Order: sequence, then structure tokens, then C-alpha cells
Amino acid sequence: MLLSAALTVVGPAAHPKTAAAQTTAEYMQGLLVKWINDARAARGVPRMHVGTKLTALAVYRAKTLASTNRLAHPSCLGCLLTKWSITWSTCGEVIAGTTYPWGYQAARSLYNAWKGSSGHWSILMSRRYTRFGIGVAYRSSNHTSFAAGIVAG
Repeated sequence: MLLSAALTVVGPAAHPKTAAAQTTAEYMQGLLVKWINDARAARGVPRMHVGTKLTALAVYRAKTLASTNRLAHPSCLGCLLTKWSITWSTCGEVIAGTTYPWGYQAARSLYNAWKGSSGHWSILMSRRYTRFGIGVAYRSSNHTSFAAGIVAG
């Protein structure tokens, strides 16, 4: 059993249009999935499959990060996956926060933060992971977007 974790924070402040927050979150998650899988493909690493349960867990994790305003990994990621009925033999999590404007700019900032961190990038580019989910959430009080990526193999 292998567990991995990494975190990062970056950026200037702005706030989302609250009426479109859910749609924007899904848009941002889609961008992150695309950019990560495109980077994997460019390196000859198979694309990861997006899992419905992994995505739901990643959204839950991002909302937890936003509600606590704290970048922190769970004490037992494997236990959390098992609790959510997600099968795994190896798992990892990458988390990040940014104050770039909610939407494309925040998504790009989160992606660039992960890409610029050897710990994050090695998790996201690892061949041992074949499935993943990405979640994002927004904390309006300090204009911060939080992201969580859960990977499993």
C-alpha cells in the first residue's frame, strides 16, 4: 500500500459570481482533468480515467479545505477511500489554494502550482495511478479557490 500527499498555495485575490459558482466549479474541474491528462499523454504516460466516486470525494475534500481555510491532508487517505467504497491498491492526494480570480485563471494557477512542485507533479504523472477525481471549491471570505485531486491505482 502506498500513500502520497502534497500541497501548495499561490496568487492575487478576486471573487466569483455566486450564481454561476457550481457551473464554474465543474468547468474548472474539467480544465484540470484535461490539462493533467494532456500532460500525461505528452510524456507517454497513459491518461487517467475520471472516476465518479473519486470526483465526488475530491469535491468533498476541496469543500472541506475551503470551509476550514486550511490546506491539510486527511490522517488516513486510504481509510477515506475505503469509507467512500472506492477500491484502491495505491492512492494519493494533491491539494492547492489560490487567490487568482475564480474560473479559468484560478484553474490555471492551481495547475501551474502543481506542475511547478516536484512532489505534486510526480504524483499526477505517476504510471501507478490509473484513476482520479478533481474537485474545486471557493471560500468567499478570503477569495481563495481550493483544489483537491485524488488518485488511485
